[in-house]
This record gives sequence, structure tokens and C-alpha cells, in this order.
Amino acid sequence: MTPISCHIKQLQLPYLPGIAPLTFSLPQGPCTLIGRNGIGKSLLLEVLAGLRAPVSGKVEWAQPVAWLSQFASGSEGSVADVIGWGEALCALERIELGSIDSRDFERLADRWTLREDLAALLAEANLDVDLKQPLTCLSGGQLTRIRLLALFANPDHFLLLDEPDNHLDVSGIDWLGQLLARHPGGYLLVSHDRRLLNQAQQLFELSEQGLQSSQLSFQAYLQQQAQEQAARGARLNQTVRSEKAAAQALQRVREQAAKRASQGRRERGSQAKVLLDFNKDQAGKSLGKVLDRHERGHQQQLTQKADAAAALAAVQPLRMQWQYGGDASKQGCAQPLVITAASHPRWHNQSVSLVLQRGDRCLLSGKNGSGKSSLLKMLRGELMAESGTFRINGRMACLDQGLRLIARALSPLANLLAVAPDLAESEARTRLAGIGLRRDRALQPSHELSGGERLKLGLLMVLAQRPELLLLDEPDNHLDHASRQLLTQVLADYPGTLLLISHDPDFVAGVGIEREYWLEG
Repeated sequence: MTPISCHIKQLQLPYLPGIAPLTFSLPQGPCTLIGRNGIGKSLLLEVLAGLRAPVSGKVEWAQPVAWLSQFASGSEGSVADVIGWGEALCALERIELGSIDSRDFERLADRWTLREDLAALLAEANLDVDLKQPLTCLSGGQLTRIRLLALFANPDHFLLLDEPDNHLDVSGIDWLGQLLARHPGGYLLVSHDRRLLNQAQQLFELSEQGLQSSQLSFQAYLQQQAQEQAARGARLNQTVRSEKAAAQALQRVREQAAKRASQGRRERGSQAKVLLDFNKDQAGKSLGKVLDRHERGHQQQLTQKADAAAALAAVQPLRMQWQYGGDASKQGCAQPLVITAASHPRWHNQSVSLVLQRGDRCLLSGKNGSGKSSLLKMLRGELMAESGTFRINGRMACLDQGLRLIARALSPLANLLAVAPDLAESEARTRLAGIGLRRDRALQPSHELSGGERLKLGLLMVLAQRPELLLLDEPDNHLDHASRQLLTQVLADYPGTLLLISHDPDFVAGVGIEREYWLEG
């Protein structure tokens, strides 16, 4: 029998009063946590890690726990510092230089092969970096790998992993999958990568109704959801037909009542008044009962139709559209992007030459650290090439990994109107509702949004600029399944020129990439 790592009893999450109290247990094994963007997955992990206090309830751990945030906090220190061996490495260096300070020997703790052990760890993670290299010089994928090395160095810990696959390339995802498969302490994983999600058979789903647990792989869960959505659609179709039939029956009864009333007026002069009044009263009572029964039946059918429509709407896809007029594929310059022999140390002496024709859809590929994000920084004017030139023709919009397009202190509505000042507020609210930011969610500070919600807001802001050249740096990070489907559809419909960085082959295929430019690294 699998031991239990944690008991959670009547846990009420802060800031989320609409979610029912959570009572569940975490087995010491591979577990996944899913739920729509903004539902509170990251918040739940922070509460389980003891970083936030719940409103009420208890979290009782039977083993030590370690937590990985989806966002790296700060970028100070070196590679060895992140792994947790920075002080010991400095102590070793001082001892090698002749130090006899007892504190240095305590820090080292007889780990005389520390430097070799660290080098072996980095090699296992396929990281060609110096131990003392500042974190500011690392790519997002390299930093993620180093943070994971530090986390998995604790085999006895239960791991709380908040989207650890963000920024990892294909080999990095495979490496992370191997780490998860052999970690003995158990873990709870929040991820949107199917390969990692399918490694676990214990699935938790967080929703407004609380937390539901099932022993399913993510693929089996998706199949179950598809069947339930089809059933909801069939139920709605049936209630629509039933309501229509009830409305027709009610109309026939009303017409019959009107016909009898008209006939009664014609017969009023041919019968004695006492008999006429008696017959009229009996017919009225009988017809009134029939009419009342049909009206109640029709109202019941209307209620059932509304309930079925609401159930289907709860799982309907999100909405987002490109706001183009005319044939956008023929608008703008014939060559939106021209890069000629550009070079920079971050591209490891590779000379970059790339010409994108109007309507091209190009994938910018390369391993973590090969300089993909740096190339986009050059195109945004944030990085100067040491040699060569580049030229951008037409409107360009970019969504970078840090989502710097979004002013975190402003609301989603204010952010959207800032990049599209001609947009009516009512239309802006409609577009925000299409990505799930309705009513008060559209007015709260953007820093209170989840990672997935911020990503969708950034994409919406990019759309509003109607770019002819679109640069996207791993836009599929942080997105739940429904949001990733939305992004795939939106980019597949995008009529302009696209330069994309992504490590998800399914997403790349869905977007309709036609060519690839490889940075060697």
C-alpha cells in the first residue's frame, strides 16, 4: 500500500472564497494537479509548501517538502549558489589557498570532490556553464535546469512542482521526465506538457466545486472530458427539441381556448342564460386546467434548456480573433524581416542571416542557451549586434518570456486600452471576457493574475496592435489545455508573418509552421 505523504483537512484557500474547502490526501508517488488558468493551482502549492497561510484548515506532512515556483525569484548569485553548494565551493577554494579556518572545514564537510560532483551534475543536465557564472548570463531554459538540479538533490523530499517544464527544450523535457520517474519521495506536478502529465496515474482537478481525485492519466482524463462535453451537447439539443415541442403544444391550447371563447359568444343568444352560464363555467374550468398544465410544462422545459446551456457553456472553448479587415495576407511589405550576417557572442560565433517573406511562418530552433531569446531582443532593439544588420518593415509586435508588455500595476482593461486607445471600453471588455477575464477580474491589478491569465492578456494586447510581423517567445508556457487550444487556433488563423520560439512539437504543428531556422549554440 502506498504511504501517505500529506493529509489536508478542510483547507480554505486565501483570496478564493468561491472554492469549497479542500479535504484530500497526497500519496507518496507521482501526482498531477490540473485546473483552468486562474483557479488557484499555484496558490494551493504555496499553501502546501507553507509559504502562505490558509484561511482555515490543516496541512499535515509526514515527510519533508520542497517547492519550485514557476517564476525564478531574482537573478543574483552564481550557478553553484542556486544548486546550494556556493558556500561550500568557496570554502574549498579558500582551503586550497591555505586557509585553516575551522568554519571553512565545517562548510565543506569533507566533500573534497565537490567540484567534480558539481561538474558531473551539470553534465547530467546537459549544461555547459561555469560554476561561478552569474545567473544573468543564463537563458531561461538553463536557469530552469539548474533550479531543478537543486530540487532533485533531495531524494527524501516530496516535491511541489509549479510548471517546471517552462523554457525547457525537447531534451530538457526528456531529462525532467527521467528525474520525475526515478524520484522516490513523490511529487505533485502542475504542468501543461502531456508527456510529463501522462507519467502520473493520480490526478487531482481543482475547480470551484473543490478538489476531485481520480486514478487517471492525463490522456484518459481528456478522453473522459470529451465524452462529457459531447453528452452535454446532446442534452442541450434534446432540451431544445423538447422546449420547442412544449411551446407548440401550449400555442395549440391557447388557440383552442380562443376558439371556444369565440364560439361561446355566438351561442349566447340561442340558449337559456342559466344553461349557457353553466356550460361556459364547466368548459372554462376544464380548459383552464389544460392551459395551466401546458404552461407549467413549458416553463419546466425552458428551465431545463437554460441549465443544459449553462453546463455546456462552462466547458466551451475561449474566444479570441484577429481583428483584420480585407485580405490581410496581402497587406504590408513583401519582406517584413531581413537579417544580414548579424553576430553576437550569445549566438556562439554563428552569423545569422534570415529573410522572412510576407506570410512566412518560421520556427526559431536551438537548444537551451543557444541564443534564441537574445535574437528576439536584438529585433526589439534591446541588444546590439556586434556586426551585421537587420531591418523590420511594417508593424511589429512581440511577446517575450517575461511578458514585459504588461504593466503589472494596471488592470487587464487598462493594459488593453493602453495599446489600443481607439478601442471602445465595451469592446475591450468583450475581448477580455473571451479569455475568461470577466467583470471584476478585468479590473484587478494584472500582477494578481495567474501566469496563464497574464499570457492570454499579453496575446490579446498583441492582437490589438494588428502586427504585420509577430515575434513570440515560448507563448505556450503557463497555458492550460483549453488556453493552448485557443492559442493554437489563433496563431493558425494569423494572416501575417510569424517568428516563433517553442519546444512543443504538437503546438508547432498545430500553428502551421512551414520553415525552421536553427541556432547551433
